Amino acid sequence: MDSKLKGIKANNSSISISFTYNDVRCRETVKVKPTKSSLKEMTRKRDVILYEIAMGQFDYLKHFPNSKTALSLSGNQACNITISQMINDWFKRTQDQWEYSTKRGYISKINHHIEPNFGHILINEFKPSIFKDWGATSTLSGKTKNEVRSILRSAFQELFIDELIDSNPIDRVKRFKHIRKEPEPFNANEREKILEQMRGQVRNLYEFAFWTGLRTSELLALRKCDINLKRKVIFVRKALVHGREKETKTRSSARTHQLHKTAFKVLETQLSITSNEHERIFLNPKTNQPWRDDRAIYHNCWQPALKKSGVNFRKQYNTRHTYASTMLTENKPIAWVARQLGHSDIAMTLSTYARWIPENTL
Repeated sequence: MDSKLKGIKANNSSISISFTYNDVRCRETVKVKPTKSSLKEMTRKRDVILYEIAMGQFDYLKHFPNSKTALSLSGNQACNITISQMINDWFKRTQDQWEYSTKRGYISKINHHIEPNFGHILINEFKPSIFKDWGATSTLSGKTKNEVRSILRSAFQELFIDELIDSNPIDRVKRFKHIRKEPEPFNANEREKILEQMRGQVRNLYEFAFWTGLRTSELLALRKCDINLKRKVIFVRKALVHGREKETKTRSSARTHQLHKTAFKVLETQLSITSNEHERIFLNPKTNQPWRDDRAIYHNCWQPALKKSGVNFRKQYNTRHTYASTMLTENKPIAWVARQLGHSDIAMTLSTYARWIPENTL
């Protein structure tokens, strides 16, 4: 072989280049037909590689992006890590900091959205445009897309802090626009039609929901020790989510709630039939045991009652909207309604329920 072709070997339909990098003998094959000009080009390419190695500037993956040897020898660790590995490592390190319900939500987002769409991509190959393209074609809500974005951003941020990447690619992706759905409270007639389809403890639970605006998770977690009948108040301290008792959704959600006269009567009725064996107020009448979570009452109680009532279907969270809109229509002070609902300030109450506030109170 000509001395000019040192380290170059021609095969039938390719040319291989040999060189030493980090004391490892490397050979890479380029799929190009061996001709006089292509052999000279590969010789020049090898000379560049040798120069870059000597100067400490060699980027193996830049020259041979599909090389397995490049991945094993590259000094850039991000070349060896996939999004899937990054997310799994991040999840293991941080999961102890989350509530059980938060962890379930993250697992769902990872399994259904991150792994199938991005899991196979190497960290150094992930570009903001990849995530933007996914967001542009996905039918998910803006809220869900932002939750996926948040998970990826947190995982990438750890790599950035550890100096494995130069910047966080998700920082160059704007949050998706989230159009919050307008509340659809039930009017008084609809409320009564729904309650007419319920009996016993189930009716008590939902009538209490309509007249307190408590979240379903707060209703199911309500205990006898959270009640002061003399003051006609309840103390909202806990929530029941996925069968587990936890703190309320936010710090402001922990509150003292003044009972409406209808709610107070319902509570007295419920207490008269609640089993002394349990601390919880609302029980499953079929088992006389505390409800595990809101899915059972939603599927077994709420959905059938709505269907029988003939009222246009809405989720049971609208019992909360019904309470808020009713109180505001009755000229209750906005700040008072905000405290009753557990909002951190009146801004949230105004942004959600402004159209039910009488003009003379604005």
